[in-house]
This record gives sequence, structure tokens and C-alpha cells, in this order.
Amino acid sequence: MIYSGDINKVCAVCVMARESENGEMLCTLKGKTFPATTEACKKFRYDILKKKVRRMRRLKTDYKKEDFTL
Repeated sequence: MIYSGDINKVCAVCVMARESENGEMLCTLKGKTFPATTEACKKFRYDILKKKVRRMRRLKTDYKKEDFTL
């Protein structure tokens, strides 16, 4: 589920965090930088658009057009 209760709470997927030049996350509330894997603070709010999506592998098929005719 997208909004399940077991979301990994890290700064990298927080609404209030922005990525800085050196790969760390800049917290807009605290004004400090943190590593992207740092556990989030109490003000954590999940941003679904920052989640890294794993794409499905393409299926290996060798179907022909004749396979689907009746």
C-alpha cells in the first residue's frame, strides 16, 4: 500500500527536505543538512513523489500473432 503505517521514515522522503549539492538533505524547518538515510524528526510528513520506484522487468515473450487467432 502507498500510505501504509510501516513507511520507512527517513529525511529523503519528507515533504520538508530538499536535496543539497553534496547529496545530503536540507531540512527547511531546522535549516540544517542531514544524510539522506537519517531517521526523520517528529515533524516528518511523507511525500509520495520522492519515493524511489522500482520498475517491473519486461517479460520475455516470444508470442506470434498466430497464437492469438481462433
